[in-house]
Amino acid sequence: MKEYTFKYQNNSGLLYLLLVLIGIPFGLIFLTVWLMDYVQWIFWPNIVLMLSLMVFGVWRFVKKSKAIDTITLDKEGFTSLSYGRVLYKDIHSIPPYGLLQAPPPSMRIKLNNGKKLVWLFNPDHPKSAVEAITFAAFREELLHHLEQRALAPQGGNPGENTATSLVSQIEESKKRDYRYIAIPISAVFALVMLFRTCGADFIQQQRDKETAGFRDAILDMEKTYETNVLKAKDVAAVYALTFGPVFLWTNDPRATVVFRPDIPRDPYGAEINVIGLRHAEDNKLLEQYIQHPDSVNYDLTIVNTAEKFYAVMNKSIFSREDSLTVPIYLTVYNPKESLPSPFSQKVVDSTFRPIRYSTSIAIPRAGEPKSEILDHMDFASVRSILKKYRGTYFYMVAKEQDGISAQQFEKIKILVLKNFEEHKVDTEQFESRRCNSE
Repeated sequence: MKEYTFKYQNNSGLLYLLLVLIGIPFGLIFLTVWLMDYVQWIFWPNIVLMLSLMVFGVWRFVKKSKAIDTITLDKEGFTSLSYGRVLYKDIHSIPPYGLLQAPPPSMRIKLNNGKKLVWLFNPDHPKSAVEAITFAAFREELLHHLEQRALAPQGGNPGENTATSLVSQIEESKKRDYRYIAIPISAVFALVMLFRTCGADFIQQQRDKETAGFRDAILDMEKTYETNVLKAKDVAAVYALTFGPVFLWTNDPRATVVFRPDIPRDPYGAEINVIGLRHAEDNKLLEQYIQHPDSVNYDLTIVNTAEKFYAVMNKSIFSREDSLTVPIYLTVYNPKESLPSPFSQKVVDSTFRPIRYSTSIAIPRAGEPKSEILDHMDFASVRSILKKYRGTYFYMVAKEQDGISAQQFEKIKILVLKNFEEHKVDTEQFESRRCNSE
């Protein structure tokens, strides 16, 4: 009987390795986050505890993984100091390790009862080389006994086929036997220099191509966006004519009234502030609008391009839906003044916000308009701003689509003009315009 004694590594310490990599860090981090709501100083003590436990776990992993085995072989089987008595007929398989699982000559044996015998080696370590050679000798002796068992007549016993299979499995495992490979330092140096020159140039060329492609894609997206904006403006100008004329009375010489399409953004889409990329979704929405201009709502909007000012005409918050009345829209805007902050505001906000206020008043659909339509808080607010802040622009707008004719708008304008004169509001610069008509 031949006897082999060697040092090896087993998987008994795997639990400690899992604790070091996963259990201890995640467990203590979760505990620390939970306890910090109650104990503010717990952070650093828990960090020290975590590092200490991880060091202890590594030590236990190393200690539990190291073992010494003495194996004695005979005709019927072998006796292992680590795993006890093993008969050849009890061996189910000897599956070889894969390329990345364990280095040769590591081996594992699976028994019929499900038990696994594992011997692991690190042949690259100088102290393990001798142990690996001893184990390889044990493996050769085991192969010899299994070959004899496979050749011996078994009288129809299925053990013959099992032994033959085990022999082929060990032969497959032997093909992965380790060898030390010496690489000249000059070859390593040459490879490094080759990578530093040709490799670096190749990588830089690839980066330049990717950057150029990305830049071209961004520029193309920007050009597409600008084109879509111009097309959308043309479509909006044509489609807005279907809403009919709009009447404007104002002291702003550069103002006009347009119907602006309300193209909604995706409320769940991310806000991208990178030039080009931020217009990816905008291009989709604009292209959809160009194809179907009737698919969105249109806002009645005052526009002063020179002042970079626009304001959507809104109804008063106090207005109610009434089929007997129609709205007259009122807006004031002062680009150089802002409304004073209330005295109750404790925090002083130095941000300049120009005066801009939009509301409406209701007039009856039928009959002559009377001065009582101006006895309204919203109209009084607009008039007071116009009177108090010099340079304030005033806009009064009505839509023919709502049932207001040009003659009726002139009558309302006369009432407002008279009211302004009574309250000493300068109306010298006011003029009437007809917008949204060919």
